[in-house]
Formats: sequence, C-alpha cells, structure tokens
Amino acid sequence: MTYEGVNAGGQEESGTVSFEADGKEHPVPKQPGVILVTTWVGPRLLEIVGKKAGTIVSEASYEVAADGRTLVAEVSGTDASGTRFEQVIVFDRK
Repeated sequence: MTYEGVNAGGQEESGTVSFEADGKEHPVPKQPGVILVTTWVGPRLLEIVGKKAGTIVSEASYEVAADGRTLVAEVSGTDASGTRFEQVIVFDRK
C-alpha cells in the first residue's frame, strides 16, 4: 500500500507498507520483536494484528468501499511510549 496525504497535524505524510496476507506470523522490518498476522476477512476487508512478546500491541482493519474509491483504516494499539491510541484514516483514490 502506497499512500500520501496530510495528517491531523497539517503535515504531509507519505510511505509504502507491505503486508503478507496469508494468516501467518511475519516479522516487521525495523521493529525488532514485532510480528504481524495479516488475513483477508472478505474480498474488501483486510485485518492485521501486531504482537510483541506474544502480546497484542496493535489491531487494524482496512476496508475498500464497494466502488473502489475509498479505503477506511481503523487502527488501535499502544505506541512506543506505552500510550494507547485509536484512529480512523480515510483514503480517497485519485
């Protein structure tokens, strides 16, 4: 997934994230000890669980609208400082 846009703080963001949606555990590059399990729940819904030391540290769902024009990401977890967070991100296809 490649994205670009403006975050809630008004700053531009961009990046690329790769997921292996096979339901198996995969290590996260540049995040030692973190693994992701990514699973297709339906034709438009991808769910991801992040774990560290066997404990769930993040959960996310990415759902593409039926018309393919919008992607809604719902993400929750614990950041590096130990603070819980929840966010909803809406992406519009150009």
